[in-house]
Amino acid sequence: MSYTPDSRVLGFSFMVARRVDADEFDAFRRLALASISVYLDLVRLEDAPVADISSSYLGSVTQVQLTRDVATLTGDEISLLIGLILDAFGDDLVTDRSEDLGEEELMVQEEFIANLLADLKETTQEKRLIGFREEGRVMVFNRPA
Repeated sequence: MSYTPDSRVLGFSFMVARRVDADEFDAFRRLALASISVYLDLVRLEDAPVADISSSYLGSVTQVQLTRDVATLTGDEISLLIGLILDAFGDDLVTDRSEDLGEEELMVQEEFIANLLADLKETTQEKRLIGFREEGRVMVFNRPA
């Protein structure tokens, strides 16, 4: 995860442990963007969000990047995007194998994400942030410009 204050865009990166061909990626991209659109219609968000999905190769690994403006992003939409990534790439995703998190730990993570989004929406953040998940914890750091 990364945050760029100039454009107020939050970026998510996912690693797929294989080369995803162009047709498969395009199908995923169309589904994900359509899903975002339907979700935004359901929550009656009228402002057109900034959303993009791209990919790049790092050797035999595919990096899938999702970018979304912070102003209209919600925790539920993040859950939707993660669910779509899991459905599309499943066992090929490079993940932190802390899948056995208890219900309380999951609630703490959801609350952390909600608080982070609220903070990014309500304040003028001048620092670039980067975050990643390690051993079941989300780590967020300031990133030099």
